[in-house]
Amino acid sequence: MFALMKIIKGILSLFWRLWFALCFAIPFIVLLPITIFMTLSPKFYPVLYFFLHRISKFMIYASGIFPKINKEHKLDPRKQYLFCSNHTSTIDIPMMFFLSKKPISFIGKESISKYPIFGYYYKRFNVLVNRASLRNSYAAFEKAGQKIKAGQNMVIFPEGGIVEDSILLGKFKNGPFRLAIEQNVSIIPITFADNKQIFPIKYTKGKPQRARITIHKPIENCSEYNIKELKNKVFTTIEKELIRYEN
Repeated sequence: MFALMKIIKGILSLFWRLWFALCFAIPFIVLLPITIFMTLSPKFYPVLYFFLHRISKFMIYASGIFPKINKEHKLDPRKQYLFCSNHTSTIDIPMMFFLSKKPISFIGKESISKYPIFGYYYKRFNVLVNRASLRNSYAAFEKAGQKIKAGQNMVIFPEGGIVEDSILLGKFKNGPFRLAIEQNVSIIPITFADNKQIFPIKYTKGKPQRARITIHKPIENCSEYNIKELKNKVFTTIEKELIRYEN
């Protein structure tokens, strides 16, 4: 009986994940001619982002995910920020689009550009990193710095990828914090408490539910920190919040 219930639960999770994918694909396909035109020039990105924000919002609510957001601080729309969050699921990316009305760009793995449909848009306006190449990584963070100087908010997942389900919070890379120090840009730590349960790595798991999110206070004057201090501060902020949610 237990085995049968497990199979049924797995099938339902699989169908729900397919529905989630359709909630993303349908509006994207409907708007494809408009959004492709928007990729022709960087000056169109704010307009394209208008659609990305609303498609993400539709996808999340239509698939039965209901974000519960705790904002510790009101962000200044005139300032640039580097958003750093834990990375536990593929829905972390659309959730970031959902959270920010102001355009954001990601610093992410080069492999994401190979995803069907989404990959095309991703590589047009985001910074791609090949971590196997030090030269490529350096160039990527130089490009990210230029975007920040131009007034762009950036997003990076300091763990460098989605961590195993058994890991609460993976080890952070140095790159995001070197960037924040060099550009003296404020870091906004973000904690995703439930994305791992909603949309885990395994295809036969996952379910719609509330998604608890904390947008923490900015860490300002980053140039006054060294990399280790800043990395530990962000790590501790997110780790403490994850432990609080678990309890």
